Amino acid sequence: PPRAGAAEAEEEGGGEGGRRVRGKEKHGLQHEAMLEVLRALPPGSMLGSGFVYVELGAGKGGLSAAIGQAAPGAAFVLLDWAKPVAAHDAVLRERHSTIRYKIDLRHLWLRGVPGLWGGGRQGAEGGAEGGG
Repeated sequence: PPRAGAAEAEEEGGGEGGRRVRGKEKHGLQHEAMLEVLRALPPGSMLGSGFVYVELGAGKGGLSAAIGQAAPGAAFVLLDWAKPVAAHDAVLRERHSTIRYKIDLRHLWLRGVPGLWGGGRQGAEGGAEGGG
């Protein structure tokens, strides 16, 4: 049988037990695995309120959304060259201080991100969308 389009094929990946897992499900499994690593670290070292999480190549912001469920009171800075449709930004902004910068990572200067340093210099080169 003919295979699905290239975009769908890219979203497929090997899953647990060799079964095929698609986009959303695959990312959910990855996010949960990353959260398990954070939970295994000493308490308060990497997961909790008061932390600011920077998600490079944030895409739809799914990892930040997953961390946000485990860390009430955390803040998020999402960085990506584009904001995809159906991103988690609205939900994140309702529950957390969240800002998304649309920027190519090669132009990123983290000292220029007010959400990380409590103000000071304005935004990252390339502009910002939304606020926290």
